[in-house]
Amino acid sequence: MEQLNQKQQFYFRHEKIREHQDELIKDVYNTVSEKKILLAHAVTGLGKTDSAISASLAHALDNNLTIFFLTPKISQHKIAVDVIRGISKKFDLKIRAMDMIGRRYACIDTSLADLDHEGFYQSCEKKRKNEECLFYGNARGYDKLGEAKANTLFNKTLNEYGNVKTHEELIEIGERQFACPYEWMIKIAATSNIIIADYFHIMVPRIRDVFLKKINKRIEDSIVIIDEAHNLAKRIRDHLSSTLNSFMLKRAEREMKLLGLENVKFDTAFTRWASAMLENKRERLVSKNDFDEFMLRYGVEKDPVTSGHELSMKNHQDELVVYLENIGMEFIEKTNKKSACLKIAKFLQNWMIDEIGTIRLLRKRGEYFSISKKFLDPSPATAVLNNTYSSILMSGTLLPLEMHRDVLGLDQNRTIMRRYNSPFDRNNTVNVIAEGTTTRYSKRNFDNYSMIATGIDLVIQNSPNGVAIFFPSYIVLNAVIQLMKTKNLLTQRERMNPREVGDLLRRFSRDEGVLCAVQGGSLAEGIDYANNDIKTAVIVGIALEEMNLEVQALIDHYQNKFGKGWEYGYTYPAIIKALQAAGRSIRKESDKAAIVFMDERFTWRNYKTVLDDGRRFIITNEPEKYVKEFWQ
Repeated sequence: MEQLNQKQQFYFRHEKIREHQDELIKDVYNTVSEKKILLAHAVTGLGKTDSAISASLAHALDNNLTIFFLTPKISQHKIAVDVIRGISKKFDLKIRAMDMIGRRYACIDTSLADLDHEGFYQSCEKKRKNEECLFYGNARGYDKLGEAKANTLFNKTLNEYGNVKTHEELIEIGERQFACPYEWMIKIAATSNIIIADYFHIMVPRIRDVFLKKINKRIEDSIVIIDEAHNLAKRIRDHLSSTLNSFMLKRAEREMKLLGLENVKFDTAFTRWASAMLENKRERLVSKNDFDEFMLRYGVEKDPVTSGHELSMKNHQDELVVYLENIGMEFIEKTNKKSACLKIAKFLQNWMIDEIGTIRLLRKRGEYFSISKKFLDPSPATAVLNNTYSSILMSGTLLPLEMHRDVLGLDQNRTIMRRYNSPFDRNNTVNVIAEGTTTRYSKRNFDNYSMIATGIDLVIQNSPNGVAIFFPSYIVLNAVIQLMKTKNLLTQRERMNPREVGDLLRRFSRDEGVLCAVQGGSLAEGIDYANNDIKTAVIVGIALEEMNLEVQALIDHYQNKFGKGWEYGYTYPAIIKALQAAGRSIRKESDKAAIVFMDERFTWRNYKTVLDDGRRFIITNEPEKYVKEFWQ
């Protein structure tokens, strides 16, 4: 066991601690020992995952605590798994860890594979309730004899489990044994010292309560480590929000028609009501009662699923939810396709709840309408961190620390805020801000896009292979790349699936072209570009949200609550996206990179508050000159 001093002990899998990493390890150890909360701004490459797990583990084992390591993406679980494997091997620790994912992603029942979220969980629950799922039966058992057989199979698997397996490895075993991997995950998690999971397992109240009960854990006996914590607030807000749109209603009409409800015109009625409410506006705030009254005026005459029972929206909304769920399940059973009726039912359930820190929006896009309930404040969910034994929140872009403390609702008296210097040689990076360019809305025209395209071409010409361009939006990306002279552009598109993203990354790593992606997207955050794949990163513009009623409401909410609405709700999140994209280029000590921030607004004081994390900047209208000098 490594020692920081006579009192502090920790498990560390590597032989050498990086410069400044010892400071993070000490702070994590002290935070956990004193039952506090740590907000840690630590640049990429400092070894945050190693530091947090290593410094927490000894205290957790001595005090019978569970460590929850939470990430925003399943793809990031592997890093934590590798840390645990390394520690276990080096110190021969008899610990157990579980790489936890949701039931839907662990399912090996191919008949449920094509269903969406609502359809899967409804169908899965019904199959288990009716004792029709072979895999659940083999993992849990439906009677005493089945339970005994399931326990025998599970114990055999557990004996071969070791310290930790990835969820992919456990799913493979489940496929061979025809047993539900998710149920095994729950069983293993109940006896694990460390659980790797998604934010939602702990941060979303309705998921957390069920999950912790299943694995017999208490939040008060847990050390919660949150990776990429800059994402936490928005991820929770987005998850809690819900939307109903015209596409969904049209699909619901088709489902009802297939089941015999010929005259249901959900979309027509909604379109008529929405048009009257908007009065030629693109969007407006609505109240809960506005939509409730619409539903009360519009009736459904017949329910084919419940033997002709007459049902009206004028009765109770709970009945409508059940009615739509029944139709959705009937549709899935007949077609094995996703059901819009189930989505509508889920929306109505959320809509009916009055919650502080939410707004309700009606919008028109083209010829279609949508109505949403949007969460502005994640703190009613994220403040659960104040109830943990201790929590560690870390990211390479967590400035300003006060913003994340405030927005997440963390106890100021218990929260420690630290920023750590980079362990990397500053001479391995050059940071350039290009004057004379901007993607401000008022400047978005052909001439300005042409100037940006020319500037990017010049940077590419003076760089080695491995150039990645990160744009503020798909609109700007598509406008600029049409004007560039550089060929072989590997371009991110909206709604690319994981396989397409993976193919794009593989082509980029083979030097097949210039990567063109968007800030805040999957290629700009969370991806570990190995082997110094990105030699030069160009951050084009600032990814400010389009100013609309939702963004304005967010600004107003944070202004009323903290007196910093513009910063917390608008400017700071945009700069964090830029820094996340820039951070893709430097992943380890030997990496070298040129980073060009192509927008004069990066020199403005209100942006530099977040941008200035110890970097040295060159401000010039010839960024290609300094890129060339750096690489020469």
